Amino acid sequence: MWKKILISSGLLACLSCPQFTSDAYTVLMHQTDVNMNLTYPLVYLYNEAAQTKVNTEIAIYVDKMRDLYYKEKMYTVNLNYETTYEDDDYISLIITSGWYNGQSAHGYYTSQGLVFDKHTGNLIPATNYVHLKDDEQLYKLVMEGMLPVFSSREHQLQYNEFQILDIKIPIRNNNYVLLGEGKIAMLYQPYEISYYANGVTRIVFTPEKIEYINRLNS
Repeated sequence: MWKKILISSGLLACLSCPQFTSDAYTVLMHQTDVNMNLTYPLVYLYNEAAQTKVNTEIAIYVDKMRDLYYKEKMYTVNLNYETTYEDDDYISLIITSGWYNGQSAHGYYTSQGLVFDKHTGNLIPATNYVHLKDDEQLYKLVMEGMLPVFSSREHQLQYNEFQILDIKIPIRNNNYVLLGEGKIAMLYQPYEISYYANGVTRIVFTPEKIEYINRLNS
């Protein structure tokens, strides 16, 4: 598993990188201002080129939130992350970005799943695991109960909790995470599948469902 160390971003340049026998670890980065709170990982890998790719991708989300705060003058800005799975080959993260303009009834947030190959640093699409035919097929599988949908609080949504305006659900090959035990989950922002109160929702694919879908579309 990853090793984590809390280090202020301002001090990072003054400290030598900690050394571990493991080929992967993270330094927990934290940047704050009055109404800004950014927490994200700095990833160290045995392969330096792969390490650069991973951290460059993560920096895209950090820089976006910094720009929202300092350039676009958003009232509050937050960023945090979760490690959903890691093994010798892959690292799976969720980067969650939130902001509030100080005027609307509530703020807004989005979550981005990132699955990295630890050997190359490349992002791995969900097609590496499941081969859906199209958005209409995904909609049908969800509506027929084949694929469960969970709220951000891990509550499984019932049919009357869906809020889908068309007979399709976009396939999120580039926004998903690994959950372990062969499971993956595609991520959907508030209002895409259900109400804001249900947060970022997840369509979960178990190994059995993945095998069936891939066989169905072979």
